Amino acid sequence: MMISKINTIIIFIIFYFSILVNGNFWKNVKRTELYEMMDKSIPEMHINIDELDWENMCNKAQISSQYQNIDFEVDAKLTFIYEGKSEVFNIEFKLGGKSSTEYKKPGFNIKIKGSKNNLHGTKHFRLRGDIRDASMMRSKVTSDILQRSGLVSVEVGYTELYINNKYLGFWVVSDSVKNKWIQRKFKNVDDNIANLIQCRDDRIRFDDESAKTKCVNSNNEYSDYMDEFNNFVDQVNAAKTRSDLEKIMEVDNFIKYMAWEYITLSWDHFIGIFGHNIYWFKQPNGKWVYIPYDYDLELGQDLWVANFPGRPFYIGGGDIDFTNISFEDYELNHPILKILIRDDDTFFRECIGDIISKIFNPDILLIHIDEIRNLISPYVKRDRDLGAGKINNSGKDISYSYQHFIDNSEYKYLFDYKGSTRGYGLKDWIRRRYSYLAVHYGIDRNHKLIMPRPVTVNISYIFSSALSYIGYDKNVNEIYNPNQLPPYTPDPDYSDDTIPTIGVNVNANVVKNSSLSNSNVSTSTSCWAEEQGYQCCSDCDVIYEDNNGLWGIENGTWCGINSTCKLNTTDTECFSINLGYPCCSTCTLYFENSIGRWGIENNEWCGLKSSC
Repeated sequence: MMISKINTIIIFIIFYFSILVNGNFWKNVKRTELYEMMDKSIPEMHINIDELDWENMCNKAQISSQYQNIDFEVDAKLTFIYEGKSEVFNIEFKLGGKSSTEYKKPGFNIKIKGSKNNLHGTKHFRLRGDIRDASMMRSKVTSDILQRSGLVSVEVGYTELYINNKYLGFWVVSDSVKNKWIQRKFKNVDDNIANLIQCRDDRIRFDDESAKTKCVNSNNEYSDYMDEFNNFVDQVNAAKTRSDLEKIMEVDNFIKYMAWEYITLSWDHFIGIFGHNIYWFKQPNGKWVYIPYDYDLELGQDLWVANFPGRPFYIGGGDIDFTNISFEDYELNHPILKILIRDDDTFFRECIGDIISKIFNPDILLIHIDEIRNLISPYVKRDRDLGAGKINNSGKDISYSYQHFIDNSEYKYLFDYKGSTRGYGLKDWIRRRYSYLAVHYGIDRNHKLIMPRPVTVNISYIFSSALSYIGYDKNVNEIYNPNQLPPYTPDPDYSDDTIPTIGVNVNANVVKNSSLSNSNVSTSTSCWAEEQGYQCCSDCDVIYEDNNGLWGIENGTWCGINSTCKLNTTDTECFSINLGYPCCSTCTLYFENSIGRWGIENNEWCGLKSSC
């Protein structure tokens, strides 16, 4: 009973403070009006279409494989209803999606007709069911991560859909990357866009030149024009240094996108096995820029070891903890990433630190997830209870219910074996992934990079205890990890509202600052020795210890060992230092997970020393 009351109080506190901080979440982010509106209230989209056209569209949707997909487009009318006010538009309405078309709830694409008409700032957008994602939040959260990081992104919201007055369910709304979108997101772009290249097919890379044959010009007027992009591919493959690449592409911006892909473990974009869902755009300054889209398979969704043959963690298709994968193990040996990241990951680490400080940390994201869930919860319930919008009778079905939505937005790892789809609990993924990144790249408990950089630490991706598959209902299992995370209440006072500068494209229409912000770097690099007239050591070699602390020697002079050092002495070695948590002074064990053994002192977590 006491635990139940405590949980109720915690949920109330989180909800209360989420209301207070919502306005600050989007500070310094330039957004499109439609998506700002959808963050405040869920609209209705009513499509009026000729009944025969609708019947034909439903017939065309009857496929069991994405390779049977048939384009089908009709003229229709859209009535957009927002908070009681209606607007009517003539539209082009078509079946949409790639892999999603082989599921029972395929997607749709909409274009607002009329050269001067748009729906509150957007002209082309997509409706997707995202039924593989039990939380129905991965597209939205991922887009928000990108935007808060200062990166150009398709924006995401939600709507209810009606076709000919029949309820078709609750849908994810996202931008389509078209000419008008490019003009909205980038500076000084005219109507004549000849180099907007879409890479949509599977298994696309630069080094095997598949990008030349599988990517296409997205502008119908230039559908046969690929010369400049093919030349770009050749130049990337010929590059030997960073400076070679800087001549032809926005390098810093590309590295930050790679940091985002690695943080979220995207396998559906450049780093991953498919190398698709990407646009390349040649800007007016002559440099190519990277634009990812389609975010429903991020943040621990549908990660399968069997999709990574040849990687170090491939162990015959068994389960591993993907949250503990290093960049070197995950990345598929792209030569461009060797030049820009693997040979020297200093700037890559800065990008990771910036994204974590701005957004990818439990204090911001756990509250933001609660905000989104509070907004969409009744609409998801109606959609899931009715099984709405499942017009493809030949497609694969997913059996996620409203309760699955609630559970997967929290900590339950769910597997729908009939639909062959699974996803970590959203909060569980974020906290585990954050913990690994904090240890591996040196990030303190205030979500800031530790400087100087501490010793790199890897955590095993082999589960210390076997996962178990618990029957949830007839089609869905919970994948249970015995190493449960300790409770965590996010800090509603934490924020990093500084304008992103690291890795931001200087030619994009995003808010910028004129000077580099150091807000993502820890200010805890000073050490106790400075108060006694000595400098801090630049390394962690301990020579002597007294009542004041640990000492080293540099240039023939005593120096104080920084508190961020990971020490190797028996009495002081403690994994939690690199996580920003202190070492315990006793050996009382409260919790153990794959990272280490934890105690509690002074009402906060601490790491048990290895000597315990």
